[in-house]
Amino acid sequence: MIAKILAIGAAADIVGYVMREFHDKEQFTPDTWRVIDSDGILGNDYRRIVDSFDIGASLNKRISKPIGHIAVSFDKADLPRLTDDFMVQLAKEYMEQMDIRDTQYLIVRHLKTGSPHFHIVYNRVNLHGKAIDESNNFDKSRDATKAIKLKYGLTFSPKKKLYEDAIAEMKPRIQAAMYRCKSWDEFRRRLAPAGITVEFYNDRDTGKPQGIRFSDGEFTFNGSKIDRAFSYSRLDKFFAQNTGIREAQPQQPTPISVTAKVKESPIANVVEN
Repeated sequence: MIAKILAIGAAADIVGYVMREFHDKEQFTPDTWRVIDSDGILGNDYRRIVDSFDIGASLNKRISKPIGHIAVSFDKADLPRLTDDFMVQLAKEYMEQMDIRDTQYLIVRHLKTGSPHFHIVYNRVNLHGKAIDESNNFDKSRDATKAIKLKYGLTFSPKKKLYEDAIAEMKPRIQAAMYRCKSWDEFRRRLAPAGITVEFYNDRDTGKPQGIRFSDGEFTFNGSKIDRAFSYSRLDKFFAQNTGIREAQPQQPTPISVTAKVKESPIANVVEN
């Protein structure tokens, strides 16, 4: 069991990501995901769920990015035990230990992926109009996942497997973000709810971008390490083709921050929760 605290933001973006609203509908069909639990949400379709979160967030307009997002994944060895009901139980225990209580939440399970996982989307404004206590979130998350794994005997994955699973999880997320994407900035916005940031590195002589790295906050990979189609040149050409331009014109992308740096050992920076 590994929990990743992802970027906070607006309900429309985060709910849209977990409910596959902006993905290729032919690939991400209704049988590839499902809502397994919610509280304080009026309705079960994308628009009504977003409206519910927005209404809740209006109780405290000082919080500009009111929606929190956490992805919780498991080792494949635990899949036979991971019924929807058990996942909901684990999610509620995790949220309780994270002090995510008295607030709206949505739990969405993603199916047919590299590893079993669900997403917790919650309102950072509670039902009383106060901000959820998110102090020391990363420490609390580490302690919570460890305690839950020990309690239920869930699998502790070795570091090498975590590295391989990270690639397997990032690849479909990047592919989904590419769907009909026309620019680097649009690509970056689509990747943010998926918990992925990008970093460009430049040619020493020309100063122009020549490569790209993707990071999920724990691992950082060159694009071509994940898939050859994710190299800088191929992505640049792909976006240009989507705009109707025959040939891509090299452009300096908008600078994008990265949450993790490449280290000498590909698994040296792994921290298992």
